[in-house]
Amino acid sequence: MLPAGRVALVIPPVIGGVNISGGNLIFGGTGGTPDAVYYVLSATNVSLPSTQWTPVRTNQFDALGNFDFTNGIDFSQPQIFYRLQLP
Repeated sequence: MLPAGRVALVIPPVIGGVNISGGNLIFGGTGGTPDAVYYVLSATNVSLPSTQWTPVRTNQFDALGNFDFTNGIDFSQPQIFYRLQLP
């Protein structure tokens, strides 16, 4: 809890780079809470509510709040969307 008169600004993590290498999708970014847990979710329809996205991986931000994620590309799907979920 913050002392009276203080405001905390919470900025969500930001994806900073996306690459494809050897049949894998690789993305990473910054801005997470150091050492905190995050979840990677996926869906083939970006408009689905987050409760209908599929959990793909549970991971942890590093000591500086950075993260990275590598996942094999599923070529049987026309498109797959990813998002980070914070607990």
